[in-house]
Amino acid sequence: MINTNNILYNIIKKSSSFDTSYVNEIEEVIDYGLEKTEENIQKVALEYLDEKGFARRPDNLNQAKQYVLESSEYSDTVCVRKRREIVEDLLEDAEEQDLDRLTQASILDKLQSIDSKLTKISCPRYEYAVEIVPEVLTDADNMGASLTQFESFQMMLNRYASAGWHVKSITSREAANHKISMTGFSAKTSQVVVVFERLR
Repeated sequence: MINTNNILYNIIKKSSSFDTSYVNEIEEVIDYGLEKTEENIQKVALEYLDEKGFARRPDNLNQAKQYVLESSEYSDTVCVRKRREIVEDLLEDAEEQDLDRLTQASILDKLQSIDSKLTKISCPRYEYAVEIVPEVLTDADNMGASLTQFESFQMMLNRYASAGWHVKSITSREAANHKISMTGFSAKTSQVVVVFERLR
């Protein structure tokens, strides 16, 4: 026998009309039970960097050690604060009637979305964004994950693309650097200007 509840449940889960789960983030203090010595703090800091996927660089290590010290402030042993996500299924206890109503609401939401897209196509209105890139970096230029943000040119393009933008034009220009150089002349730097476009 076909379980209609399961069918409706799976349809709603695949739909982007509703959030069918709730992510509850909790912070835990993990006690390693180690004495608060420089050696143990560094050991836990290195483990923390590895777990987060950051490179074992001196600047990263210093920040990680500081984080371990702050986490262990009220303890006699080495501790680290860690965040953990708990995902709760909002449809877990839903009745068949509730699932049926959610399915109908999902269909209406999709129809409204289609109508909105058709209106945009028939009467297009555009908006633009400009990004000035001082230096074009590739993923290969990332010498190791850092606690500071690294964004390559490709990552920047994908960031805009995920928000619905597409590249309208890419041009290069020379910009004057107003700082006086050793020779007494202001230097010029090359920049890349990227213009993005999307339907409003």
